[in-house]
Amino acid sequence: MHYKYRFMKGGIGLAADLLAHTEESESAPSGAIQIDQRLHLRLPAGHIYWKDAAWLAYGLSLHTAELSRIADGHLLVAIDSFTYPGADYQAEVAALAIDGWVHQILNKPPCGISVSFDQPHRKFRFDWGTGMVPFCDDLPD
Repeated sequence: MHYKYRFMKGGIGLAADLLAHTEESESAPSGAIQIDQRLHLRLPAGHIYWKDAAWLAYGLSLHTAELSRIADGHLLVAIDSFTYPGADYQAEVAALAIDGWVHQILNKPPCGISVSFDQPHRKFRFDWGTGMVPFCDDLPD
């Protein structure tokens, strides 16, 4: 199932193409990244940049509550391919692409992450949601 993420503003933009499918199993799939107790991510065979892998996993983790309830056993999201077709490269787009894929293909609500373009600074700004800091485990003081 193919998903195309696009964000374009005044001739500048971000894009990612994601081809993925799901598999259900009674036990944890081998060779996959564990996102949650029953949710797993398999990266595409061949080459993938480590930042893309990390952001795909992060984006999928934002859907843990909805996706962990889909299968009686384990749910695997298998990425068949992930590319950036002719756009500015920002690894964070991987999280937005998998969020869009989950929303469009699996019919789950978007998790609320977004991107905007800060014209005066000529920079993309990612919004991960209120109080969310990617890859940060809040530890008690």
